[in-house]
Amino acid sequence: MSAVTGKLIGIYIGAERGAGKRAVESAELMAGYGIQGDSHAGADPDRQVSLFENEVLCELASEGINVSPEGISANLLTEGIPLNSLSPGARLRIGTAIIELSEPRTPCGSLTKLDRRLPKRLYRRCGMLGRIIEGSRVKVGETVELLTGN
Repeated sequence: MSAVTGKLIGIYIGAERGAGKRAVESAELMAGYGIQGDSHAGADPDRQVSLFENEVLCELASEGINVSPEGISANLLTEGIPLNSLSPGARLRIGTAIIELSEPRTPCGSLTKLDRRLPKRLYRRCGMLGRIIEGSRVKVGETVELLTGN
């Protein structure tokens, strides 16, 4: 059986809560803490990083709903990894970093500021939250490998 692999196609950090995130080429994932420089780091041990599928953004765009990863507060944008079908406890490797998925992200009502259809369209398709088990610097373009889970 071949491994499930994809790619990290975007990294986003925000220094202040509610101020939006900005794209960066690389970031330091810190074990047990989060992404260095991100406002959510250190706040909740099960919600250190948010992951979102690029495929969902593409589907939304094809329906005329144009949103960015920054707009939906994603930290890591992946492609080729079926995040929305994975269960808590699944582990991903990005470079040498390991992330354990802890819970599905739930769309919040504030998404209606971007498009009134978003909360409903993102139900069960909003990505996952995770904890960083092994930290390292990651960069856009790196391989994402599903280690365990499904």
